[in-house]
Amino acid sequence: MVFTRPTWPGNARCAVSLSFDNFGESFDLLRYGHAGGASADGVYAPRRGIERILDLLERHTIPATFFLEGWNVRKYGSLAREIVARGHEVAAHGWMHERWSELTPDVERDLIARATAAHSEILGQSPRGWRSPSGLTTVSTLTLLHDAGYQYDSSFGDEDIPYWSGIGGDRAEEILELPWSWPLDDAAFYAYPGTIRRPSEIAQLWMEEFDAALALTGSFTLVCHPRFSGRPARLLALERLIEHIEQQEGIWFARCEEIARCAAEDAATPHYPAPETMPLMDESR
Repeated sequence: MVFTRPTWPGNARCAVSLSFDNFGESFDLLRYGHAGGASADGVYAPRRGIERILDLLERHTIPATFFLEGWNVRKYGSLAREIVARGHEVAAHGWMHERWSELTPDVERDLIARATAAHSEILGQSPRGWRSPSGLTTVSTLTLLHDAGYQYDSSFGDEDIPYWSGIGGDRAEEILELPWSWPLDDAAFYAYPGTIRRPSEIAQLWMEEFDAALALTGSFTLVCHPRFSGRPARLLALERLIEHIEQQEGIWFARCEEIARCAAEDAATPHYPAPETMPLMDESR
């Protein structure tokens, strides 16, 4: 398949999306039943991590996208509104960071509606984008997001650049996909249990990933979590990455909604069918 680099505003060579997932204890409540203890660190984000990240973005005049759970948006409404007031996009990230791939269609539909309503009521506008918790989806997710009015999804890891995806079933509609990858997700290196990595090592890895994107794809999406990258040494490592990117020419820092809008208007954006599904077994045989 022939690869065509995306076309970005101002003939930029690379679009850079800094995105931040999860900012409260809903994940910990689902996992542990309470929000305390050494591993239940979700409240670190609203206490410390978010403000550090917002100040970092402000120092460098960079817009970003925050994918937030509806439950957390309701609890930390003033902080969610501050994110928007400081020029960033707030998109949806489930209701409480559920194990999304295990949901039935009716439950999935209900949780999308609850998350969407929370964003709309607290922030005064419906979210345009969605990233499923942990990037997990079902065969119904894209259809349900499309029908709920979402303009883009960012849950898949199957491309280097934005693309149109079929929503599945017998329907011909599409939704724009902004893909991400585990090497560009801080949870792969900082989450516990696991091997905790040195922030300087991760900054170097991300610089190499960015250099490759600048040379080969024209699209770079970073996924960070304020509960991880909002901690002091990791924040400084993130700033080193940003400073490295800023030294290059032709860089467009953009919110995910801006990238999605641009890709939707680009005739060269690829079109792919909906993901394959396992056919139902014929038990009559």
